[in-house]
Amino acid sequence: MTNPQIAYNNIFAADYSVTGIRRDSGKDAPVLITGTYETGSSKQPQGLLYHGPFYPTDSSGYIFLAPTFPGQTVTTSVFYGPNTSLFDPEIGEGNLRAVGSYKYSEGGHGDHGMMYQGSPDGSGTWTQINVPESLAGGTIANTIPHSTMGDLVVGNYDLAGKPGSGNAFIYNIKTGVYQVLNIGPLATAYGIWQNGGAGSSSYTVAGGYKSKADVNLGFLLDYDTMNGSIGTPTPFSYKNQPGLITHFEGITLFGSGYSLAATTDDGAAFAIVERNSDGSYREPLWVPIPNPAGTKLNTANSVLDNSLIGIYTSNGGIQSYVATVSP
Repeated sequence: MTNPQIAYNNIFAADYSVTGIRRDSGKDAPVLITGTYETGSSKQPQGLLYHGPFYPTDSSGYIFLAPTFPGQTVTTSVFYGPNTSLFDPEIGEGNLRAVGSYKYSEGGHGDHGMMYQGSPDGSGTWTQINVPESLAGGTIANTIPHSTMGDLVVGNYDLAGKPGSGNAFIYNIKTGVYQVLNIGPLATAYGIWQNGGAGSSSYTVAGGYKSKADVNLGFLLDYDTMNGSIGTPTPFSYKNQPGLITHFEGITLFGSGYSLAATTDDGAAFAIVERNSDGSYREPLWVPIPNPAGTKLNTANSVLDNSLIGIYTSNGGIQSYVATVSP
């Protein structure tokens, strides 16, 4: 892409946010998107799923699922990352999996991780995901799963009363085993891709952490479920310039590497990172994604092929959008 062009389109209703996306196999519902909406006078966010055409989105595709756990009065919820049977047949044709976080009255002010798997009608199974305190080394304040694919869930957590204690984790759905990354301060894992398709033990995780130079860097690292080995992270800086804030928010297979959604000093950005035959990475191609409304604030929340999704400020509220990048 020598002179990339960006085509913008609004998706979702006003003040409905998008957070994650995964392709599906249905002719009339080719994508599954996660997000939030607001309900009632309290304006508390609640988890939202969308199953339908990518653009234009169809209001009949909204799925409003509230977490259900015995003995818990759920107050707020957010879905962050989905997966479909197209990539993981074990989910079941027509079913879905989505992860996120929620709060409940009896559980204090912190976020607890959650996962839903099953039919879009809500008859599936809810699972709580919380990093064990014995592994984290203290009382957990928040556990926030961000993405899921294959057997894995990735996200981040922090410790109560300890600012700067955030760290990323990997959770194996089948074994119930948690691992923490410990790759640097404030590490977060926002995206995951299963290399080789269903059944493969090879994954690539995307996120960010703070470097020794006190700069936030994006990272990619490989993970293998066969032995639980965590690869060495490869750091990335926006526009390949050290010192600029960079965080990867989502990842998808693209060409001989990946396309990624990123948050940077300048706002949202799209990146293409190709892999060499030895597994190393080439310098990324960076494409800034300005706010469609011309103001400064917009986000890059996830990516599907050459299309980045996020939200931007509009008329005192927010609007979800897709930015399609082409040569």
